[in-house]
Amino acid sequence: MENKTVILSDLDGTLFHNDKSISAFTKDVIASAQSKGILFGISTSRALVNASKFLEGLSPDIMITNGGGLAFYKGKKIYSSAFSASETRTLIDEAFRLCGKDFTISVDNETGLFSNSKEELGDKFWTYADFDDFSEPAMKICLKTPDKTIVEKILLSIGIENADYLPFSDIPWYKISKKDATKEKAIENLCSSINIRPENIVAFGDDFNDIGMLKMCGKGVAMENAIPEVKASADEICQSNENDGVAKWIQRCFVCQEF
Repeated sequence: MENKTVILSDLDGTLFHNDKSISAFTKDVIASAQSKGILFGISTSRALVNASKFLEGLSPDIMITNGGGLAFYKGKKIYSSAFSASETRTLIDEAFRLCGKDFTISVDNETGLFSNSKEELGDKFWTYADFDDFSEPAMKICLKTPDKTIVEKILLSIGIENADYLPFSDIPWYKISKKDATKEKAIENLCSSINIRPENIVAFGDDFNDIGMLKMCGKGVAMENAIPEVKASADEICQSNENDGVAKWIQRCFVCQEF
């Protein structure tokens, strides 16, 4: 499978329109690419149980979810990385100790999404949890703060060297995960599992946690609406998510037989 072409796309701000829909045009282009033997995959920070709800009409060959904490190929799990239940408990306790019991936290893992916010949380399908007795592992923990210093203090409770942490560009939150629960690590395991090379992957993204993915793949494509840091890391820039940039790039480049 070494010469097989793989396309990986982020969801929010990338494959999704701003209303979280995926156009019929995009679905048709992806299906056409797959009919030519190209593998198509999703690579998103969304949890598996969340992302899957938005993919009607698509049949991804690859699913990288939970920020890279979980990866599937053709429905078979090929990678998983999570904080243990004990580590998760320690991080939650330290967050509450430093920031107070009202500090907003969300946790996701392979089976669910949990938050202690009682506010409307849009499309994320959260289960409410006050985290008083939460005892599950976590692939990703999100903290409602823009303060990197606070995040680092919380991570000291388990050893900051054991974690990966990044801000979101559009909301005042930080994402924390295991050091090896990243899109790049999931892609590395994908390559090993199905015997492909990163040079044969084209990846699309728009936000901080897409930068590593775009850099490691053979071609990294930033959305027109991407943050400046992503554009600076990309090989190319395509049209915006609202203008079906991913699909238009795939259509143009495969017609031109660039891959």
